[in-house]
Amino acid sequence: MPGHRFFNPNLGSGKLSPEESHHAMDVLRLRSGDSAAVFDGKGSEARVRLTEAEKEGVSYQILSTTKTPKPACRIRFGQAMIKSAGMELLIQKLTELGVSEIWPIASERSVPKPGGEKRISVRWETIALAACKQSGQNWLPSIHEAAPLDAFLAAPDPAPAIGRIIGSLQPEARPLPVLVAEARAAAPLLAVDILIGPEGDFTPAEIGRARSAGFRPASLGPLVLRSETASLFVAAALHYELNLSR
Repeated sequence: MPGHRFFNPNLGSGKLSPEESHHAMDVLRLRSGDSAAVFDGKGSEARVRLTEAEKEGVSYQILSTTKTPKPACRIRFGQAMIKSAGMELLIQKLTELGVSEIWPIASERSVPKPGGEKRISVRWETIALAACKQSGQNWLPSIHEAAPLDAFLAAPDPAPAIGRIIGSLQPEARPLPVLVAEARAAAPLLAVDILIGPEGDFTPAEIGRARSAGFRPASLGPLVLRSETASLFVAAALHYELNLSR
C-alpha cells in the first residue's frame, strides 16, 4: 500500500476532512493524481488516487479496498493513570499492539489526578490515530475518559472470569503465561480484561475489589517494573499469544 495514510470514518465519501486535507496538501505536498491509502478505523483500508487537491478539500477515487479482520481476542486494557509522558507513550504503543479498548483509571495512587478529561481524551485520541497511520493499524481503539476503578470493574460485556487478569506484586500471584495458558485451554478465549496499576501498585482495597470482581493476580516476573513497562510487556505478550499465534 502507498506510504501516505489518511483517516476517514466514512471511507466511501471520497473526500478527506479539512484536517486531513491540510495534512495532505500543505504538509505532504500531495497533488491530484498522487496515490495514497485511506482507512476508516474499523478494519477497512482503500488504495486511492487523489482527484482534487484544492483549498476546498481533497477528493479521491477508490481503486481497491482490503479488510483487516477484527482481532480474534478483544483486549480491554485498564491502565491506572501515570505521568502524562508515560501515558501518551502507552496510548501510542497499545494502539500499535492491537488493544481494542483503553480505560485510563483514576486510582488512589494515580499521578497526576484526572482533570480536564475532555481535553485529555481528545489528545489521547489524536495520539492513537497517529499511531494507526504510522503502523498500518486499521483498527482504531476505543479510548475512554479517565474513570474510577469501579467503573472499569462494572464495564459492560466483561471478559469471562478466566480472562480477567490484574498485574500483581502479591506473593500468591501466578505467572502471566500460566494464567493465559489455562484460559486458552478452558475454551476459545474471545475477550480479556487486563488491569495494570500505577507506580506503587493499586492499594490493598482496590486489589480486593478487583479480585472480588473476578480478576486473577498475575506475576510479571521477579523484577519490579515501572507501570508503563509492565503494560507494554503485558500488551505485547497478549498480542502474541492471543492474536498472532492463532
